[in-house]
Amino acid sequence: MRNNIVRATLALSALSIPTVANANMIWPSIYIVGQYYAWYVILVALMIEILAAHFCLKITWGRSALIMFVANAISAILGLLLIPASGILVEVLTTPFGGGTFDLSHWILDYLCVVFSNTAVEGLALKWIFKYPFKSNLAWLLCANTVSVIVSVIGAIV
Repeated sequence: MRNNIVRATLALSALSIPTVANANMIWPSIYIVGQYYAWYVILVALMIEILAAHFCLKITWGRSALIMFVANAISAILGLLLIPASGILVEVLTTPFGGGTFDLSHWILDYLCVVFSNTAVEGLALKWIFKYPFKSNLAWLLCANTVSVIVSVIGAIV
């Protein structure tokens, strides 16, 4: 009984901690999440990937739109976790080499992680949901996601 009261008190105490105060740090991966989910980035990325799917898979425009919409929806949902997690990985891997969080190498590696994670998620969606082979579609997915992320970078600069 006493343990339950202590746990409840600790849980209620944790709820009183202001989480907004902890969100003051601008971290490349968190910035990327905010930029990557901008409406114009999503629109351009979908157009690029629908175009690529249409020509690379040799399917109709409607089918390519459906496939890329589903794959990108899954990628967007998982990206909310994967992008910040990849940022932590970048920090861990690059810390011994110095440069700090805002070094250009960190930004480049963070964006590369976004490209690779999106490509992997979308490729697995193609394989598991739509039954297209993963390996033979990896190259065009990687290219399309690279262009999509470049659009995100340009949007962040402009």
